[in-house]
Order: sequence, then structure tokens, then C-alpha cells
Amino acid sequence: MDSERYRIVMANSQNEKTDQPSFKKPEFKIFFILLYTSLALTIFRYYGSAEFYSNNISTSSGPQNQYYYFLSSFIILGIIPILISTLGFKMKLTDIGLGIGDFKKVIFFILIGMPIIILLAYLSSKNPAFKAEYPLHRAFLAGQNKLLVYLLIYGLYYIGWETFFRGFMLWGLREHFGDTASILIQTIPSCLMHIGKPDVEVFASIVAGLVFGWVVLRCRSIWPVFICHWGLGVFLDIFIIYG
Repeated sequence: MDSERYRIVMANSQNEKTDQPSFKKPEFKIFFILLYTSLALTIFRYYGSAEFYSNNISTSSGPQNQYYYFLSSFIILGIIPILISTLGFKMKLTDIGLGIGDFKKVIFFILIGMPIIILLAYLSSKNPAFKAEYPLHRAFLAGQNKLLVYLLIYGLYYIGWETFFRGFMLWGLREHFGDTASILIQTIPSCLMHIGKPDVEVFASIVAGLVFGWVVLRCRSIWPVFICHWGLGVFLDIFIIYG
């Protein structure tokens, strides 16, 4: 009798265990990418901004505060994620979209994308909200001394941005979540980082996140979207300054 009761109790206990949901431990790579995303974007927003430079490092009236901002993006969003991917995850640069990729597709998307980007930059330059925001170094509205240097260094900002969102995040998460989900995931923080910009730019960043993510996966390279994104910033400034 006791043995039969013991068997029933054990059977019920086993059934209860099997009814419990089973949770798989997240892969360390996914965990670390998402954790670093939160940390990196917070650090970049608070300590990598031009405002932080002006308030805590130097009150120079030149574009140095913007150079600090561009360099912060290059290091926090670019260099460190590259080191994490290559040294920590043992990935190759090509594994995070930093290779040439499909060269024909890269050239194709640049040739298709740049005319669209130039048109968008021109139309945006007529919007008062964009005129109030750009160029980031407002002194260029009065004089264009060293503008070319500024626009070239501006490229560091976009290298960091695209390396982080369309390289580190997109390619790092793709193996686990697949193409569609990875594109959507990296679009979320990319959009939220635009909060405070003109509302049109914030909404446009959602479209850009989806389109840029798709293009990067098609080309297996971040470089076509880097060229287009940098081009948008450059031509927007030029149209506003000389418009």
C-alpha cells in the first residue's frame, strides 16, 4: 500500500515538473550584444555629446565640441564593438559587414541611393526645423572656413553609427533571430537615438533603419549605407549653408 502510494506521489510530481515551462539560457553572445547596446548608447548620449564637451572639457567656440562628438561615435559605437566582435566573439570583420561584400550590389545600391539621398537632403534643407538643427556647428552659417575638414571628420560619426547598428547589432543578432527580427531590433534603438531631432527625422529614421538593414544584408557590407548616410549629412549641411 505504502509503495503504491509512493508510486502515485512520484508520478504526480513528475507530471507537475513536465508541466512547468522550460526556459533556455540566453546565449552569451546575444546577452552581451544587447547589454552593450544599452550601456554604449547611454554612455554615448551622456558623455559623448558635444554638450558634455562644452560643459566639462572646453568652452572653445570652434567646432572642437562637434569633433569630440564625432570621435565619440567612432570609438564607442565603432572601435569598441569591432574589438568585442573580433577578439571576444572571434568573428571576422566580414562577419559584421565590414568587408567589401558583394561588390556589384554595393556599387548598384550606391548609384541608386545617392541621387535619392541628394534629393532628400535638398528637400529637407527647405524645412525650417532642419534649418534650426543643422549644421551642427552653427558658425558655418556665417563663414565656411575649414568646412571641408569638418565634413570629412563628420564621416567618423557615420562610420561609428553604421558599424554599431548595421554591423555589430544586425550581424551579431542575425544568427539567433534571423534577418527580419534582427533588422527590426536594431531599428528600435537607432530610432530612439534620434529623439530630440525634428519629428520628420525621427520618423524617417524608422524607414532608414529598415531599408539600410535590408541593403546591408543584401550586400553583406555596411559601406553602401555608410556612403549614403554620410552623404545625407554632408549634402544637407551644404544645401542649408549655401542655400
